[in-house]
Amino acid sequence: MIEGDSVSNICEFTTTLSQYRDKTRKIALMTRVAFADESGTDGKAPCYAIGVISCDAGCLKGFEEFFRDKLLSHGVLGEGKWKKVKNSHGLINFALDALDAILGSKSGSFDTIVVNTALYRNWNSPLMTREEAFYKTYTLLLRHIASRANLPSEIFIDDRSDSYPKRHEVMENIGNHMLAQLASAGRLTGVHKVDSRQHVGIQVADLLTGAVNAAHARRINPRLPLHSGKRVALDRLAQMLGWDDLCYDTMPSDKFNIWHFPIEYRAVPKTRPIMRATEIPYVSPVDLLRASEHAPETAANSRKSA
Repeated sequence: MIEGDSVSNICEFTTTLSQYRDKTRKIALMTRVAFADESGTDGKAPCYAIGVISCDAGCLKGFEEFFRDKLLSHGVLGEGKWKKVKNSHGLINFALDALDAILGSKSGSFDTIVVNTALYRNWNSPLMTREEAFYKTYTLLLRHIASRANLPSEIFIDDRSDSYPKRHEVMENIGNHMLAQLASAGRLTGVHKVDSRQHVGIQVADLLTGAVNAAHARRINPRLPLHSGKRVALDRLAQMLGWDDLCYDTMPSDKFNIWHFPIEYRAVPKTRPIMRATEIPYVSPVDLLRASEHAPETAANSRKSA
């Protein structure tokens, strides 16, 4: 038989445990988690983009489970990557589901910076390497993510090969210095290089960032070859935003932002608000076949098509 004091102690312990769990949940909701990737840094395109998918830490488990289930349901084998978007309707439809989920979610968002390299002086400066110039814009984007959330933010970035292997640590330090100057409650609690194969969030960032950069590169140089399957993906993704193309920058939004950089590139060709459309159909194999039959010669038949 349990003594009265023991019952009291158990009740007190249970209450304390419940309060601890509530506090833990609140802390999770008050932390931001983000996954980032880049596209176009190989020098073949006239621009590059860095994109970040973020959500409240308390939503992370559901976020990852949802996207992993979608990869399976669309029959995507291996990683979801923009460079693999060609004749696979499943991968394109996964990208459509990803964008729709972000636009319709409570805490998810996608932010990308598109850098016109011809206008970005540091990209061609003798005083700075292109790696340094790239990470300077990367830091600006991460600062924006943490500042807007006004919360501690943990960032996971794709593990790229750099001449200096600790660029991510430098970003964290400089980003936090910038945030302190802004007197923002946001801060970078960690910037980690990770394997994209183990993080579906980075795969989503890869797909959406690759699409945005491809659309901007096509706008800057219409002669660039682009696979017909990618053209179909760009058209459908743009339709989900209520647009005719993905080459615009955006009005400030909590869900989807495209930031043109440097300032001379702002509103080129136009700044657009997000007008979410929810009835955009999936892409079918027939859609891809028709697109390949009607694609411009330079895009459909070039072996160098992106």
